[in-house]
Amino acid sequence: MKLFIKYFTIALMFFAGLLFILINLGYIFRNKEFSGPQDYFKKHKGDIDVVFIGSSHQFCSVSPMILRDEYDIDCFMLSTSAQTVPMSYYAAMEAIELKHPKKIVFEVSYCANDFRVVTDEMSHCFFDGMPNCKARKKALNDLIDPKDRLYYDFPISYYHERWKELSKKDYLNDSVDELGGTFYEDVTYNPEIPVIPKAETSPMPEEMEKYMDLLVELCKNNNVELIFYVAPFNTLYDDESLTEDLFERQRIFNYVGLYAERNKVFFYNLFYDIAGLNIDNMTDWKDRQHFNHNGQRKVTEYLIEKGIL
Repeated sequence: MKLFIKYFTIALMFFAGLLFILINLGYIFRNKEFSGPQDYFKKHKGDIDVVFIGSSHQFCSVSPMILRDEYDIDCFMLSTSAQTVPMSYYAAMEAIELKHPKKIVFEVSYCANDFRVVTDEMSHCFFDGMPNCKARKKALNDLIDPKDRLYYDFPISYYHERWKELSKKDYLNDSVDELGGTFYEDVTYNPEIPVIPKAETSPMPEEMEKYMDLLVELCKNNNVELIFYVAPFNTLYDDESLTEDLFERQRIFNYVGLYAERNKVFFYNLFYDIAGLNIDNMTDWKDRQHFNHNGQRKVTEYLIEKGIL
């Protein structure tokens, strides 16, 4: 019996050590360019009063560091690149489960896209660093094909071939700051953004509205104030079809305004106050769809001045 216990203990220690190594290798091997917010959220200590969710339009528009250091607002940027509306719903669920913020601010530009997930890579950016909580399990069950679950439960199985391209950056997580925020110095000239009349509307894709309903209900049931806004952006190229796509997205944002009014949610459509943002098209854009740190500061300060935060 003593011999059995001895070998059982050795085997247990071996498999525990192997699991520890695999977990750490999974972290090293995975692409951390866009997945930092979840990693830092998992480690965050203390209270969080405001959580930001949404896609890259969110983290390129608001600086949580400015809000904390200059306005004493405890906040966190839980948005991730290509974060779809369903993903944002589960991000809000995660935030409420782990931190229960007073306010959740959702940048709604992805309401105009009719898909639940984008690419496997972007899905991994959302899930790989996510804490092992109820929200993560529900999101995986809802959004990920069962045949692909192994890649999310054991990310090293997805990234194992990356060993050929590993570099010093793979041992770090410096794509975002400790509050999930970004700081982009790139500068791109952005022409004036064309804007349609507020009266023009098109409905959200049906599936996206379903998740918006779930998000509104989630916040209401947990006594969390929910705020919508949309940050302005331009088309990527000078192309008539893309300009029409921008107009159609603006119609959907106008519909979101009506939706928010029906559901008693504050909504701020910044396409109609570009002048108020005081954006300089020569200095404030990272590219034609995202602000750099200059524009980010202006949007952040605007949200403060208007009492949105």
